[in-house]
Amino acid sequence: MSDFGRRAALTLGVPLLVYAPICTSAALASSADSATGQTHGNASPAVDRSHKHAGEARLISLAPSNTELLCTIGAKSEIIGVCSFCDYPQDVSGINKVGTFVSANMERLCRLKPDYVLLVSGQEMLAAQLAHNHFKTLILDNSHLANIGKNLKKLGEISGKAKEADNAAKNFDLALHNLSDILPRKDQRDATEKQKAPSVFYCVWPQPLMTAGRDSFLNEVITACGGINIAGDVPASYPRYSMEQLILKNPDVIILPYEARGQSFLTRAPWTMLKAVKENRLYYLPDQKHDTLSRPTIRVLSGIAWLATILHPERSDAIAAWQKSNCYEQAVGANH
Repeated sequence: MSDFGRRAALTLGVPLLVYAPICTSAALASSADSATGQTHGNASPAVDRSHKHAGEARLISLAPSNTELLCTIGAKSEIIGVCSFCDYPQDVSGINKVGTFVSANMERLCRLKPDYVLLVSGQEMLAAQLAHNHFKTLILDNSHLANIGKNLKKLGEISGKAKEADNAAKNFDLALHNLSDILPRKDQRDATEKQKAPSVFYCVWPQPLMTAGRDSFLNEVITACGGINIAGDVPASYPRYSMEQLILKNPDVIILPYEARGQSFLTRAPWTMLKAVKENRLYYLPDQKHDTLSRPTIRVLSGIAWLATILHPERSDAIAAWQKSNCYEQAVGANH
C-alpha cells in the first residue's frame, strides 16, 4: 500500500477501495452513494439483546471517522473493535483490530458479538458481506459537512450517549454558524470585486490528478471557509480532474497534500501557467497526524480555521478570536 493509500484511509474517512487506483496508477473507481443511516441485515443471533441496558452497546467501527465521533461523545468503552486505520484518539490503538475498509475478519466479529458494525458511505459492499453473515450494520453518510452533527446524534442513540451527542452536535453547529458571521457573506462579496470569493482547487492527489467534487464534504468545507470549489459542479466525491479543466478554471488558491511537498511537477508546465502557482498561493496540508481538515469529525473546525485564514487573511484576527470563543472551545474541547 502506498503512503497516499494510508493517508486516504486515515484522513478522508472513506474506503480504501475508492483510492486503490491511486496506489496502482490504474483508473479511478468512483465512490458509491449511500442513504444516511442505512442499515443492513439482522442482529447477530449470538447477541442476547434482552439483557442489554442503555449505555452497554457493543459497537465495532470500521472507519476512523466513526471511531473518533464515538470517542467525542464519551462512547469509547462501547467500542469493542476497530479497523486497522483507526488512529485517533491515540488510546484506540489498544482496541481489537477486526478489519480494514474493504474487509472484516468474520471469525473475530463472531467472537465479539457486536450489536452494530459501523461503516461510512462507500462501504456498501462490505455492509452486504456483513449482512450475509448476519451482522447488523449502520452506514453513516459523511458526504456533507452537516452530516457530522447528524452522525453524532445517530451514534448517541445507539450507544446510550444521546445527551452527550446532542450537546456535541449543537456546539459544532453553533461554531459553524458563528464562523459564517465572520466571513464575507455572498451578498457582500457580490458588492465589490475586492470581496469576491476566492476560487479553490483542492488537490487530493496530483498524479493522477484528483480533487474533491460535489459529493465530498470537503466541497462544503471550502464553501464554509468563504471560498468557491472549482470542482463543486462535478457529481462525484473524489473524481479524476483533467489538467485542461484546471487551467481553464485557473483557481486563486491550490491546496495540496502533504506528500506533494518538494515534488518537481509544480516547477514545470502546465502547472507554471496557473495563477496560484505564479502568485505562490500554494498551501500544503499538514502531515496526517496533524491534518484536521480532511476527516469529517469535530476536529475539522480546526482545519476550517486554517483554510479560512488562507482564503480571507483580512479576517485573520476575527478567525483567531473565533477559535478562542466559548462556542469553539465547547465544540472541540472533547477532542483535545
